[in-house]
Amino acid sequence: MNWVTVFKAALLRDMALARRGGGGWAQASVFFFLFILLAAFAIGPETRAQGPVAPALVWLAAVLSSQLSLDHLFRADREDGTLDILVAGGAPLSAIAAGKTTAHWLSSFAPLTVLSPLAALMLGAPAGVLVPLVVSLAAGGPAFVFFGALGAAFSAGRRGGGLLVLLLSGPLLAPPLIFGAGVLRTGMITGPDLKLLLASSLMALVISPIVCAAALRVHLE
Repeated sequence: MNWVTVFKAALLRDMALARRGGGGWAQASVFFFLFILLAAFAIGPETRAQGPVAPALVWLAAVLSSQLSLDHLFRADREDGTLDILVAGGAPLSAIAAGKTTAHWLSSFAPLTVLSPLAALMLGAPAGVLVPLVVSLAAGGPAFVFFGALGAAFSAGRRGGGLLVLLLSGPLLAPPLIFGAGVLRTGMITGPDLKLLLASSLMALVISPIVCAAALRVHLE
């Protein structure tokens, strides 16, 4: 089966499932705003007035929110036999993994990127950091979701693998988080930190589907 065709089919299927079932966007967005509200109460009006911590908190909230439902990314299809049927039909696992992960990024992380300026303003961030915040989240989103998918693929054979996903993908999430913080610290959207962030996302886009396919193949044997 053609790789692009399988990728599109997996992407459209998971986007439709997310739309019908509330999807990751609702769960991620609710967690995101709860995190921001609790952070606003915790740091108090004096700290919010200073604003330097606000963009970092928004970044952290977005990263944690995007990892919430990753443990379900492959597990449901593995348990109900969907992956077995697709593989038996000649569908490349890497295309399936890439399509499903892209759908998760579009349904969970992309909405958080759009909502991030409002969240930053709620925490007292100055208007000048809003553009670097949105640009850095847009550039780093694929890295967090696709690196997180690696943990989801390795834990697809286990129930309650949410913590395992974070443990497996956590070390891979640290570098893009550091680069994203660097973009916010300098306020430069053309600096080296953003380039490194884009490189992390590109590396995740290339490596993740291949490694996920290998991990899923082990679960299917």
